[in-house]
Amino acid sequence: MTPATRLTVMTLGTQAVLGAVGLMAARAAGVPLGWGIERPVLSLLAGLLVAIVLAAANYRWLHAPTGVFTRVRSAVDEVFVPTFAILSPRQIVIVSLAAGLGEEVFFRGWLQAVIGWAPAALAFGLAHVAGARMLAFGVWATGMGFVLGGLALLTGGLVAPVTAHACYDVLALHYLGAAARGRAEGA
Repeated sequence: MTPATRLTVMTLGTQAVLGAVGLMAARAAGVPLGWGIERPVLSLLAGLLVAIVLAAANYRWLHAPTGVFTRVRSAVDEVFVPTFAILSPRQIVIVSLAAGLGEEVFFRGWLQAVIGWAPAALAFGLAHVAGARMLAFGVWATGMGFVLGGLALLTGGLVAPVTAHACYDVLALHYLGAAARGRAEGA
């Protein structure tokens, strides 16, 4: 099995467990998962628009010459580019869909309904910290958690945040691959 296939399988498994825990916990807590499918086109468009805005902000901040986002850029360069740049376009879509669905069911579908918008956003940020050098990325992920949680509240369900999360991840992972290719060509 190639490293890219291993990463894809591991991500699918992790996200499946996260989504299943979210579904079971929501059911146990009596929390109905609202999908917001009453207006599916509006939810999909809202999710897509939010993904584009988040990706544009991410790109802009990663290219800022100074500031807190230089630490996020370090995390991207040191952790994310080497980890995710190996994925093929198909694997990027699979991983992104899995993360969008699994994480949104867990964090917005269940956790936000139980503990509230702000604590769920903070938990989302903390879940994206894997060591001290990832703290700045955790701050960025917390901000994304607030946006995705707000999107769930505004649209009345999970379709918009799942769409936003998955589409953002597709754009971000594609960027990581392009960054790695650019570095390889420049070396």
